[in-house]
Amino acid sequence: MEKPIIVLLGPTASGKTEIALSLARELNAEIISADSMQVYKYLNIGTAKPARKIRQVIPHHLIDIKHPDEEFSAGEFQLRTTKAIERIFKKGKLPILIGGTALYIRTITNGICPTPSRNEKVREHLSRLAEKYGRSYLYKRLKKIDKKACEKIHPNNLKRIIRALEVYSSTRIPFSVWQNRRHYLPYPIITFGLEWKRDLVYERIGCRVEEMVKEGLVREVKGLLAKGYSKGLNSLQGLGYRQAIEFLEGKHDLEKMKYLIKRDTRRYAKRQLTWWRKDGRIHWIKMDEGKKAKEVAREIKNICKKKRYLV
Repeated sequence: MEKPIIVLLGPTASGKTEIALSLARELNAEIISADSMQVYKYLNIGTAKPARKIRQVIPHHLIDIKHPDEEFSAGEFQLRTTKAIERIFKKGKLPILIGGTALYIRTITNGICPTPSRNEKVREHLSRLAEKYGRSYLYKRLKKIDKKACEKIHPNNLKRIIRALEVYSSTRIPFSVWQNRRHYLPYPIITFGLEWKRDLVYERIGCRVEEMVKEGLVREVKGLLAKGYSKGLNSLQGLGYRQAIEFLEGKHDLEKMKYLIKRDTRRYAKRQLTWWRKDGRIHWIKMDEGKKAKEVAREIKNICKKKRYLV
């Protein structure tokens, strides 16, 4: 019997955190965060991090590992996560990978891709070209050297366009070729998704935003700017933070700020679901407001047993 890596995903405000905690207690597991914003220190309210007291009881990995002005990539996530998985298994526990950043989750579920490390000089040069000629210029350039990569990269996704060109420029090997050089972790992976009706998810997002503002989201952002962190940092472009900065700059009143966070979060949730719906490996758990976290955790545990991953 092989012990599995359990992946728990779902849109924003779907209840992943509570269910993961219940599941960790049921299975003697540790949690790995697959959230691109929870890696940053001081970003607590807007990222809905689990409370520090909870993390002291149930170990969490990949939370508060970077300062807001430090870079963090899917490649680094992949490397840190594979190391965390090995450490957790050595303790005799199970790893639960939880989050909503689909790109990060796919670096684990779709196999490890050993792409080269960053080349800052090449990256800066490509960024200057994008500023001068536009992202379409770089996309056309990529299309000439790597059509297969273009099939998977949206023309507006400048970050991934630059990465693909950077890899080719550094190695003279197309990005799509690197992506095909995958190896897989020697553990079964079982993935669960939380399935909510869309109107309920949107309602929960609205409540989440109201709660974040009450807890002090604006105060948190003001504190980050007071520490000297630039509003242009990637970490401060995340949902909630960008809109709060605009509020502090006087571009919106409080109600407009909340409206924009809710709207943009709903759009993000829709993109998350669209991406995951294409993955036939996901076991979807039907959710409603009456379903408790413990109940969902037991349901997941029973499915794992039926798949013969657990005794």
